[in-house]
Amino acid sequence: MENKRNYTWFNCIATALLAYFFTVPFHEFLHFLTYYAYGDKVAIYSAGAVQGMGLVDIATLPVFHRIMLAGGSASIINALIGIVLFIVLIKAKSLKPLPRLFLTQLMGGQLVQGIGYFMIGGLFGAGDWGGVYAYLNDVPGVRTGLQIALSVIGCGGVVAIFFMLNHLSYYFIEDSSDKKQRRTVGFQLHMTVFIVGFIVGLICSALSPMNATGELNFGLGLLYNCMWIPFFWGFMFTGFMVKPPKQSRFTGKLDADRHIGLWVVSIALILVDICIFGPGIAIH
Repeated sequence: MENKRNYTWFNCIATALLAYFFTVPFHEFLHFLTYYAYGDKVAIYSAGAVQGMGLVDIATLPVFHRIMLAGGSASIINALIGIVLFIVLIKAKSLKPLPRLFLTQLMGGQLVQGIGYFMIGGLFGAGDWGGVYAYLNDVPGVRTGLQIALSVIGCGGVVAIFFMLNHLSYYFIEDSSDKKQRRTVGFQLHMTVFIVGFIVGLICSALSPMNATGELNFGLGLLYNCMWIPFFWGFMFTGFMVKPPKQSRFTGKLDADRHIGLWVVSIALILVDICIFGPGIAIH
């Protein structure tokens, strides 16, 4: 009997592309919605940043609203979505392999865009939260306290993501004592997202209209896209570093069937992100 062709790699790459699209462009869409929620308008929408028209005087708003409108809203919502997805993945034992694969990658992406921005904002004063600080200088102690809190939550949270991704690997690993199986699943599940996130992120950063204004450059683009590193450590923890559980949480192997529709949709969405959202859309 002819062996059935295995499409696991194609499926993992396709779901990684989808997870990226519903993480990074979604993150920017949250900024877009925030501007309009506060009565502002958007001048430019791009894959790397959204630029408001400045119709609202942020400095006159209460502290919480300054934080949200100046850039904090998207990463907060990303982090909350990631936590909810983690709970869903733990509780929903009957999830089929393909939805579980996508939701695992999406969960990691949401946490990376949320908690990763906390860390970058806390340690380097960069990213969304770097923009927030400029509107808090007139409130004694708030900027310093916020930066310290973001540093602690961001660094601790990023390490927690390593363990969360490692934990979720074992829903696809039937024999936790099999090192080869652990490394294969870890690579297909997590490293695909790291590679996709880093490559597509750098391309979109290079195309961003914010380069022309000096708000973005190669160094900052590299820093922001390093946020995908938790997926690398999710793979390393699963394949090499963290002792596996005595009993696997196995509910189903990574989907090996052919899903042409999934591949076409995922590639089409990423091309939209690169070719349309990358250079940016001027909104009048």
